[in-house]
Amino acid sequence: MAVIAPVDTTQETQAHGPSPRLKLARRANEVRRRLLARGLVRFLVLAAGDIAAIAAGQALVVWVAGALLPAATAVRSFPPAVLDYFEVAAAVLVGLVVLETYGQGDRRRDATRLIAACFLGLALIYWQPLWSLRSILLLPGYLGVVGLLASVICLERFAIDVAIERFAAVSSGAARVLLVGTPGSFASVADHPALADGRAFTIVGQHDLGRASGRAGIRGLYRAIRKHSADTLVLVGSLSDEMFATAADAASVAGCQMYALTRSFSVAGVEPRVVWQRGAPLVQLNRPTLQWQQLAVKRTIDLLAAGVGLVVLAPLFAVVAVAVKLSSPGPVFFRQERVGLGGQLFRIVKFRSMVSDAEQLLDTLRGQSIYQDGRLFKVRNDPRVTRVGAFLRRTSLDELPQLWNVLVGDMSLVGPRPPLPTEVARYEEHHYARFDVKPGITGPWQASGRNSITDFEEVVRLETEYIRDWSLGKDLVILFRTIPVVLTGRGAH
Repeated sequence: MAVIAPVDTTQETQAHGPSPRLKLARRANEVRRRLLARGLVRFLVLAAGDIAAIAAGQALVVWVAGALLPAATAVRSFPPAVLDYFEVAAAVLVGLVVLETYGQGDRRRDATRLIAACFLGLALIYWQPLWSLRSILLLPGYLGVVGLLASVICLERFAIDVAIERFAAVSSGAARVLLVGTPGSFASVADHPALADGRAFTIVGQHDLGRASGRAGIRGLYRAIRKHSADTLVLVGSLSDEMFATAADAASVAGCQMYALTRSFSVAGVEPRVVWQRGAPLVQLNRPTLQWQQLAVKRTIDLLAAGVGLVVLAPLFAVVAVAVKLSSPGPVFFRQERVGLGGQLFRIVKFRSMVSDAEQLLDTLRGQSIYQDGRLFKVRNDPRVTRVGAFLRRTSLDELPQLWNVLVGDMSLVGPRPPLPTEVARYEEHHYARFDVKPGITGPWQASGRNSITDFEEVVRLETEYIRDWSLGKDLVILFRTIPVVLTGRGAH
């Protein structure tokens, strides 16, 4: 009986050299180690920053509980565990891990996700007391601690991003990207916002999958990955199912990450979000306005901040009211009709900074406006402003009564500034985007230098961009950017 000798594949491989697939597979572990190291460095940097931020925030909580609140109130508002740094740090870090804030992309700076992580983490500490009869007394303390720690962590994550942008070398530690697509699909990819800055991704090459099909196409992609030492594949353009399968197989063999680059939606002014429906992904395109979840978060913060602000600032209100009353005849408060959310009219409240007949003198000053556009009006060294009013305007103290507008729901802390009806009468169609959200006491225009921006179209662009890209972190950034603008009086008239 004849015996069939086995084929010596080793000799065949040695004779012809290892296949491109085997060559690629041999470096897969190196690629995986590189990706793991990159993720580990990201986690350690963010975790170290979070630990420091939690320490600072918890120290503020302890100081508030010990120095500002009566002992009985502190005991009712804060469980003992909240005053223990290690318990607070462990709880918040658990929340940050569960909400996946240490991963790739924008999740690490998503303020809504960071706040949710603080809510979740601190709920571990507050869980039992909140279910007791003391829950009503504990709830303000719980929300206050969440707000304080979330604010500190948002600022810390923002500071890390700024530090990386300023000091990290471009391409240092960035993923090495091989673009995979068809002819004509690579032209505009370099300017895509996800790939442009060179710190998260560095484009090292491109491979045309349409050049060859079948086994030749697969081998060509294997060689391209090896040639460029790529650890990430980014698919661009319209790929057939066969091309997509080829790229997915190559990424799996090489241990590479794989992304599919969608078209840019900035021209259409929409915000894409992936929604899963029956196991299939859909890209939901949201118009530049806030969703109901975002509006709920924003309104909650507005209520808390306005309520606390009106109580804490009550003594200052009294001092300013006396100064206004003594400076010139007339009421303490100035009320004026403005246009708000959805074009609805409301009456804004400010400390009076002008003489009582200022409205009657307005027409005589229109030609002196610093703006060359009738949709904006401001006069340098306005003769209607009183001496006390000039100080109030320079320090923005005249704006404080608008906290009442925030409390009753006419305004928000941050948003577009509310215009006069006479200014709105001159608007063009695209300008009405300003009314998609509530107007704010401060906003992107004010944070950029108040009246130093004199182009109305630039004002609308800033505010529309703010609405489209809204996040709680952006509101915090605008609030903190407004502080030096107010302190230095930059752009004030």
